[in-house]
Amino acid sequence: MPVLLRHIRAYLHDERATATMEFVIMFPVVITLFIAVFETGMILSRQVLLERSLDEAVRILRLANGLTLTADDIEDAICENTRSIPNCAEALVVDLRLINRSTYVIPTPDVVCVNRNDITIEPSNQFEQGQDNDLVMIRTCAIIDRILPFSGFGLNLVRDDTGGLHIVAASVFVNEPN
Repeated sequence: MPVLLRHIRAYLHDERATATMEFVIMFPVVITLFIAVFETGMILSRQVLLERSLDEAVRILRLANGLTLTADDIEDAICENTRSIPNCAEALVVDLRLINRSTYVIPTPDVVCVNRNDITIEPSNQFEQGQDNDLVMIRTCAIIDRILPFSGFGLNLVRDDTGGLHIVAASVFVNEPN
């Protein structure tokens, strides 16, 4: 028995490979944190690019006197400037609503996004371009997929049934008079 105790005591006092053990324990944590931070940055970059593309599309809408534009035209203009959203044409939805200038009641804050399970839009969209001097609110929603299931955790973004994240951009503008 003393030989066994001596081997156990020697094993407990042996300090070889302690750095390897620390590395093995900490490496998955550090890599997971790095990937989550990287993907959160990618999600936020896509959000910023969607906002910028929406601003450029709003400029087209605001100055389009006499032109009849459709939701697809605006969607195409946004997708053309937002290359970082994969499958932009299928993942993006445009909602354009008039705001009553006497009450300034803003439409409900419900997110207008595509349901990827059956490719419908929930809730239903409107596309009212309005007349001169009308106050118009435009909202877009794009659904993007995550790399890791826990990335974007602190962003408080809405998730759909398929696990996709909703990134939403909105703007308000006044139609320019002729």
